Amino acid sequence: MTIIEQLKKLEQESIERKVPIIGPEKAKWILNKIKQHKPKTILELGTANGYSGIILASEGATLTTVDTSPHAVQEAMKNFKEFNITAHVILGDGVKYVEELAREKIQFDMILLDFANKEYIKVLEPCLKILSKKGILIADNIDLPGCKEFKERIQVHPKLDTEIITIGNGMSYSVFK
Repeated sequence: MTIIEQLKKLEQESIERKVPIIGPEKAKWILNKIKQHKPKTILELGTANGYSGIILASEGATLTTVDTSPHAVQEAMKNFKEFNITAHVILGDGVKYVEELAREKIQFDMILLDFANKEYIKVLEPCLKILSKKGILIADNIDLPGCKEFKERIQVHPKLDTEIITIGNGMSYSVFK
């Protein structure tokens, strides 16, 4: 049984409770990218209940995930434990956390942006400082109004090869050159 099939119950509960999750179609797409690139370290901004984090870490990567909601962090930790996922769960501001990581020169092989989309543009350059060579930057919901500037910038950024994925509210998939 695939991890996405195992997450069916959590997916249904999330939909019923209106917890924002990436859903099975985006989950399959992300899982394929994880299997393709085999990232060892992943940063996720926007934990929610841990649904996407479980997928991100399902192939053995070390996951660091950040959220501003104490309730979300607690729920995610419970779900990570249930699915045997090792994750560093940080309660805090994603923008400030990424800026701190950039100062410390900590590297990640993959970053998933799935938090307040108006903040994506603020973390773009700091994310590029912590993304390893050939690292992957994925952003969810990029067709929403708050992501307009981010979406435009990543498509012309000299350090990124970007593809726009038309699933749901859109996603971007950028490889760091």
